[in-house]
Amino acid sequence: MAIKKNRPDSFEEIELDVAGMECVNCANSIKTYLEKLNGIYNVEVNFTSEVASVEYNPHVIEIKEIVKDIRKLGYDVIEEDDEDKVELQKKKHLRFERNNIFFAIFLSIIIMTVSMSGHHGFYDLKIPMNQGLAFLFILTSIIVFWNGKKFIVGAYHSARNKTSDMNTLVSMGVLSSYIYSSIIAINHIFKLNIYALRNSHEVYFETAAMIITLILTGNYLESVLKSKTQTSIKKLKELQSKFVNIIRGGSEMLVPYNKVRVNDTVIVKSGDKIPVDGQIVEGYCVIDESAMTGESVPVEKKTGDNLISGTLMKNGFVKMNAVKVGQNTTLSRIISLVKEASNSKPKIQRLADKISAIFVPVVVSISIITFVIWRFIIGIPFDESLLFAVSVLVIACPCALGLASPMAIVIGVGRAAENGILFNNVESIENIIKVDTICFDKTGTLTTGEMEINNIRTYGSITNDELMKNVFSVEKYSNHPLAKSIVNYCLQIKADISENVEKINNEEGLGISGFVDNKEVLIGSYNLMEKHNVLLIDIPKPENAGILFVSINKSLAGSIEFEDKIKPEAKDTIARIKKMKLGLFLISGDSEAVTSKVAKELDIDNFSFKTFPEDKEKIVSELQSRNKNVAMIGDGINDAPSLARANVGMAVGTGQDIAIDSADVILVKGDLRNVIKSINISSRTVSIIKQNIFWAFFYNAITIPAAAGLLAPFGIVISPVMAAMFMAFSDVVTVMINSLRLKYVNIN
Repeated sequence: MAIKKNRPDSFEEIELDVAGMECVNCANSIKTYLEKLNGIYNVEVNFTSEVASVEYNPHVIEIKEIVKDIRKLGYDVIEEDDEDKVELQKKKHLRFERNNIFFAIFLSIIIMTVSMSGHHGFYDLKIPMNQGLAFLFILTSIIVFWNGKKFIVGAYHSARNKTSDMNTLVSMGVLSSYIYSSIIAINHIFKLNIYALRNSHEVYFETAAMIITLILTGNYLESVLKSKTQTSIKKLKELQSKFVNIIRGGSEMLVPYNKVRVNDTVIVKSGDKIPVDGQIVEGYCVIDESAMTGESVPVEKKTGDNLISGTLMKNGFVKMNAVKVGQNTTLSRIISLVKEASNSKPKIQRLADKISAIFVPVVVSISIITFVIWRFIIGIPFDESLLFAVSVLVIACPCALGLASPMAIVIGVGRAAENGILFNNVESIENIIKVDTICFDKTGTLTTGEMEINNIRTYGSITNDELMKNVFSVEKYSNHPLAKSIVNYCLQIKADISENVEKINNEEGLGISGFVDNKEVLIGSYNLMEKHNVLLIDIPKPENAGILFVSINKSLAGSIEFEDKIKPEAKDTIARIKKMKLGLFLISGDSEAVTSKVAKELDIDNFSFKTFPEDKEKIVSELQSRNKNVAMIGDGINDAPSLARANVGMAVGTGQDIAIDSADVILVKGDLRNVIKSINISSRTVSIIKQNIFWAFFYNAITIPAAAGLLAPFGIVISPVMAAMFMAFSDVVTVMINSLRLKYVNIN
């Protein structure tokens, strides 16, 4: 149980782990009941993840009252702050369900053996009738009121709150068979000679027992499959350290990860998981960031570098300053996003929800009509008419309709998360497949965002090696991104460097200057050269900001051109998008020359250059005014307005730089191939949801009339036990197994 966030109007939101829900209608019952209570603003209950999100006013209603009200409905609330304890509680509940089934199966076998004694060639146990009926009555009572207690209690609470769910149908079906059989048994045992029952000899204790046993089995299988759909969230949680070694107030101590505070000094050793987001203040290490960024090659980190929670230290020892802790870490935010998306409902589910809300009353009505037709119009015996009515009650399955969307969403969102794709809201899953135009930002999205040396020119008699020696000697003192590119390049080519460097000076954003071997060296923009009166004969002012000029003793010595490299996967990604018949638009704040070069290389016809953030938003709006469904893909920071304006905003970047508030979809790994994957996983998920809803409708459309006896003239009769079998496994077969296909479909 964890409070998530405060609402501005004094409302708070809390997540409660609820156990004991048997179907989506159970979740709807909790939602309907709680929303009637004073002080509760909104309730969302997800049957698949077994979580109830409640927005409430703490000044009007307390958490303990909400928990008490849920328990009144016949469900349990796991009151644990530690997620590991919550998992243990859920496993304990699953073990109880399994043991309950084994006991019910054991008793059901005995009941079936006694009931079938001497019938249809079965061995005759030679049990006197009265003793046999008493024995069956006792054992069946145990199954109905002990093993099947949750169905009856759930139906009772639903009736009290003027709602209905699967418990209502199961209880009505079971109690109809049980009460009828009990009256027959009591009539024979105590020789009451009730006139209305003088010709009634058949009892259906085995029907009541088997209905409970089979449905318990189906519920258990459902619970097991539900737990498997949460594997993606569990894998993410496994990346979190349980305990953290910190230094606080001069003392070293071991604390739970959620007790680490901002500015604590965290000690991380080889083999440890990085527990929080922070900056290295001492030491050196090699980090495996594959789980968060998709980068398979371990990364070397030193003092001043940042570390991301959820990554793994392969080698080394560091002390880091905690910057983001608790629910604010990158890993916690990702887990929260996956959970929130999994717990949300897409628009496509609303139709199924509306039908589920009226489903149980409709089924009860059909059951009553079935009994009336068979008993009073066709004229068959009371007990046979009752069995047809019971079969209708038992075979109807509102679970399949309610599970159609949640199961697919949970698996689809989880599969996406495993590939570094986070859905900020579930509607984006549906919206992506409607997109017909994709707009790309250039820098950091289609390109690496890291400038690399593309060309070096020399002027006069200076050689290339001599030029780079002077540049290297000065630039090693600068922290500018271009300076780092120069230093890396010089290290790669093993350029010479001078030790005689003096008077280094940063030139107010224009460049850097210094003296190398007593010669004045200027490195910077065209404006820097003009400022220091360096003669630039026949050299026009470049449009491209990625050019540095170098002068030695006021004479132009050379120039260094930089290029933002296109990502290796960009060309293939763009080609695949064009094959999908989607429109493409490149939006860049760079110069016309640079933008057109990238557009040409990637075969993008439409592009804009020197585009400010507010102008990017206008381009997206203009496309939408032409009835285009637009996806905007950017780095998630300066593209925030256009990301928010687009039908689907997709932020590309590593876990620390994503603009969660602006984007609908976050591509954590920064790999453009995930654009294709996000489209494919969305398409597959929506397709599975539609299939699930179809099969749920189809199943009920076929089985309910059959259970009502429509095929009886052709010799096909569905008994209550067969109905229980069909009901128990209907959602497992028609929805769950179909949804689980999402774990294995190709999304590349």
